[in-house]
Amino acid sequence: MLVKKSLSIILLCGLVVAVGALGIAPRAAQAYDIRWGTAPAGGVWQALGAAMVEDVIKANPQIKGSTMPIGGAANVIATNTGKINAAFSFSTTAAEAWQGIEYFKKYGKLGNIRELAVIFPEPTQIVVRADSGINQISQLKGKKVTPGPKGSAIAVVSRYVLAAYGLDFKSIDTRFLSFAEAGKQFIDGHIDAIFYGAMAYPAPPIVNAASQRKIKMLPLSKEVIAKLVKEHKGLEPYTLPKGCYAGINSEMPGIIANVVVIGSKDMPDEVAYAIVKSIDKNFDRYGKMVRAMRLGKRKDMAKDVGIPMHPGAIKYYQEKGWLK
Repeated sequence: MLVKKSLSIILLCGLVVAVGALGIAPRAAQAYDIRWGTAPAGGVWQALGAAMVEDVIKANPQIKGSTMPIGGAANVIATNTGKINAAFSFSTTAAEAWQGIEYFKKYGKLGNIRELAVIFPEPTQIVVRADSGINQISQLKGKKVTPGPKGSAIAVVSRYVLAAYGLDFKSIDTRFLSFAEAGKQFIDGHIDAIFYGAMAYPAPPIVNAASQRKIKMLPLSKEVIAKLVKEHKGLEPYTLPKGCYAGINSEMPGIIANVVVIGSKDMPDEVAYAIVKSIDKNFDRYGKMVRAMRLGKRKDMAKDVGIPMHPGAIKYYQEKGWLK
C-alpha cells in the first residue's frame, strides 16, 4: 500500500513538472468558444472584430472563436440571451440596455451583460451636398435621409439627435441604407443627407461621397450637445477638426458614443482577461488597420460606460494600474 502511494506521488510530481515544462499556466484561459457580434458589412466593426478574435485565438490556442454580423441593439440583446457571448456596442446603447430604457423598455433590464473594454469614440457626421441649400438640421424635414442601417446603434443615436431638433423618423423621408448604398445613393442624388449621429471616423460612405461630390457638414449647436449629453448616458461632447473631409474648412461640433466590447456575465474570468489583454497588446496595430481606432486610447479601455465591468477585465486593468 505504501509503495502504491509513493508511486502515485511520484507520478503526480512528474505530471506537475511536465505541465511546467510545457509552459501551461495553471490559470490559463480555459477551452471556450467565443461568438462575437459585429455589424453588417461595410463598416469597421466587422473587420476589427475578426482581427480581435483571431488575435485572442493565436495567444490562447485552447480558445476558439468566430464573428457574427448582427449589429446595434441586437448585439446587446443576443449577448444577454446567450446567443453570442461577446460583441461590439455603443456606450449609450449598453447603458440603456442595462437600465431597460428607450429601445429596451419592451425587454426590461438586460442584466446579463458586462463591460470588457472601451476601444474608440464614434463622432457625429451629418453630410449634405454643398449646393443643396441645406444649412441646418431643421431643414432636413421632409428630405430623403439615411440615419444608418436599420436596427444599428448608429440609427439609434441618429434618432436622438433628430429628436433634439424636434424631428423624428416620420418627419423625414427615412432610408435605412447599408453603408455601401448610402454613399452610392448620395452621389447619385437619390438621398439628400447622410445623417450619422455617431459613426466610425472617417466614415467610408462619406469618404466616397466627398471624393465625387462637393459636400457640406452640419454641426450640432452647443445647446443640443448639452441636452444630448445630459439625457443619454454614454454620450460625450466631441469636435471633428477642420479638414476632416475634403472641402470641410471649419470645425464640426457634435457628440460621440464610445465603441465598447461587452461580454456575457457567464464568460469565465480567464477568458475575459485574455480578451482585454489581447486588445491592449494589439491596440496600435488595430489603429494601423482601422483608422477609427486611432481616436482611441489604451487607458480609456477601463472607462466606466454605465454597466458593470467583468471581473476578468477588472483584474487585468488593476494589474495595469488603470483601475484601483
